[in-house]
Amino acid sequence: MKTKTKFLLLLFIISSQIFSVFGQNEVFRYELDLTKKNDAFNVTLQTPQLSSDDQVYSFVSYAPGEHQPLDFGRFIKMFKVYDKEGQEIITSKISTNEFKILEPEKAVEIRYEIDDSFDMNTAYHPIYPMSGTGITDHYTIVNTHGVFGYFKNLKNNPIELKLKLEGEPKVGTALNKNSSGIYEIDSYYHFTDSPLLIGDSLTYASMMVDEIKVEAYVHSTQKINAQMVLDQAAPILNAAKAYIGYSPVERYTFLMYFSDEKDLAKMPVFRFGGALEHSLSSTYALSAKPEHLPFLKDIIAHEFMHILSPLHLHSNILANFDYSNPVSDDMHVWLYEGVTEWVSYIMQVKSGLVSPEDYLNYLSKKINNSMNYDTDYSLTRISREWSTDEGNKQYGNIYQLGALTAAMLDIRLLELSNGERGLREVYLDLIKKFGKDNPFDNGTFFEIFVDMTYPEIKDFIDDHIIKNTPFDFKEEMKKIGVSYIEKQLNPDNIPTMGINIGPDENGKGIIVSLTDDYNGALLKKGDRISHVNDTELNMHTYSKIMEDIKKLKVGDTYSITIIREGKELQITEKLYPKHDTHMLIFDADASDQELDLRK
Repeated sequence: MKTKTKFLLLLFIISSQIFSVFGQNEVFRYELDLTKKNDAFNVTLQTPQLSSDDQVYSFVSYAPGEHQPLDFGRFIKMFKVYDKEGQEIITSKISTNEFKILEPEKAVEIRYEIDDSFDMNTAYHPIYPMSGTGITDHYTIVNTHGVFGYFKNLKNNPIELKLKLEGEPKVGTALNKNSSGIYEIDSYYHFTDSPLLIGDSLTYASMMVDEIKVEAYVHSTQKINAQMVLDQAAPILNAAKAYIGYSPVERYTFLMYFSDEKDLAKMPVFRFGGALEHSLSSTYALSAKPEHLPFLKDIIAHEFMHILSPLHLHSNILANFDYSNPVSDDMHVWLYEGVTEWVSYIMQVKSGLVSPEDYLNYLSKKINNSMNYDTDYSLTRISREWSTDEGNKQYGNIYQLGALTAAMLDIRLLELSNGERGLREVYLDLIKKFGKDNPFDNGTFFEIFVDMTYPEIKDFIDDHIIKNTPFDFKEEMKKIGVSYIEKQLNPDNIPTMGINIGPDENGKGIIVSLTDDYNGALLKKGDRISHVNDTELNMHTYSKIMEDIKKLKVGDTYSITIIREGKELQITEKLYPKHDTHMLIFDADASDQELDLRK
């Protein structure tokens, strides 16, 4: 028996060593060198054994959560491949994002230089700064999907990342290092889901939210630091924990870089701004104005709640993301973004951070904002067609109509369950059913949703998610004792320009639509706005311009400079009486049944 035991132990050790060697041979080993002064990311990749099926090395064209074409291959400055003797192997660029290797079986090392996107010309498909890559005087942002490429058939291979840095800057990321200081990464999917913010100037702060360690790394030339960010975030994060009821992750990292007017002058991509979610972190490119800091909480709420979906609830298509094509077959962007947008606000209501009246105002704004989009586009059509030029113009409605639909679905579920089970309960049950490592089937998810709820929900999905049948807000809101008023004159006689302003594809302000309040004939939908009252309109000045307008009276005039058909026009316009539309107010005469459902 002793001999047999020793033999089995020896066999186990040998097998383990063989397994370890094979495991090590599957690893892609990246080194990112940021010590060179060439204003580029300098990458060296030690490859495992490649085969004839691995001829093409690709850079990302599309990335999860990014509903715009990226095409990072356009920033490649140099690309070379070498064999074990150090001899260069012939390569050719076969498309914007693809390099073909003539003899991939001989390849052991790839070296390339790739420019950062912050310096790009914004005339064609600009990359928003929260999604891009930047090497600046004060910090470096590495959205990994914008620096590191992949082999199509090897995206599940493990990855190691070594950083070569000058000095000892702070490194913010959700990635974990081993004892040798190397970041160990499960797969390319995990890699592109894990950005890094690096810099000496970064401030750092952390806090515990129950069992979740939350960290913040912040760059700002103004008086904004990481502790200030967490002070704003703390009530939101605690509300999120209370809403979920447990800690779904162990760690979460905020990476924030606030830009000022000097940044905008040097890097026109900062005309855009916003946040990009990842599973365990999020990136923020926002205006560096301390007075705007309180508005950060709603953005944080949305991005943080992505720890539920898509992290723990997503389709099989998203789980096997194709970085060379948009995920046009995934029907459930309404779930990832629309439901998350609603959850990020309703959790604040339930925790008492905002009032029920605030919630009605929130829904009213969503109704009004959704009116700016094409009613031919349902939520599933937006999910399928966001990558087309026309469909992309409708994508913003995911956050308006998507959140509104979630709110109406909540009411319908509560109605059918006599107030016992709303969207929150169904949502958390779906997360328990599937989870991070078990994606749902894209084509049958609606059927699963109906099976877990009520047969009547099929009609709701058909009418309001697959099709875009308008909601009867008067009837829907009456169920919870809320009155719907389509239009009324604002009681405070607030003035309005009578226009809705939004960014065009280059980040310039344009007139998205004229409201019913506009009685003039000089402004048109599609006019690009250059200046208002001699102040240039951009992301940094928009809030101040709108605040100044509100201080005027109905009938007062203002100047607006527009670009129409390539010509600059300076127009004197007047302010009109503002009407409040799609108002929601609590009904003082609500029935007991309506009050019970409201609770």
